Amino acid sequence: MNSFFQSIGLYTSKNIEINVNIAELNKGLRKITYTTNTTFISLISDSAIPTRFEYRGIVNEKNFTIKRRRHLFDINLNYPVIKGSLYDQNTITTVSLTYIPSPFQIFTFILLLCFFIAAVAVNVKNGGQHLPFIAVSSLMTGTQYFVLKREIIKGKHDFERELSSISQEYSSVVH
Repeated sequence: MNSFFQSIGLYTSKNIEINVNIAELNKGLRKITYTTNTTFISLISDSAIPTRFEYRGIVNEKNFTIKRRRHLFDINLNYPVIKGSLYDQNTITTVSLTYIPSPFQIFTFILLLCFFIAAVAVNVKNGGQHLPFIAVSSLMTGTQYFVLKREIIKGKHDFERELSSISQEYSSVVH
């Protein structure tokens, strides 16, 4: 499934080398992450999380799973889930990052894709009489795809900027 999402641009992975040891990077990540479960369904809404935390999720010693928290008026932003692993090589830490849509976003996209396939099947069965139905369903599916792709790119940019600021707090970034 990941290869399918990677081929359509909804799954991105990247390795970043940072000139900071793992303990300092963990400290920086914990400073900006509110600890919640990894399903991101909790009794605490994102607007109730203190503003000093930009992310919610779990940060462990060698890996993390986080998601950018929503602010009060972020109604159309569906941030990706960021999974990372930390590897120490001498004085350089390698961060292996994976950006994927949340399971709810994947479910919505698959549901809209099924709706589009059903619209095409009905149109073929009825001899091409329901072209507006296909147009609406393709517009909905295409819009959802481009929204998810935009959010992956935006989430990638935001988190790499956060990693850069964490590394500048302790030392410099090596690319």
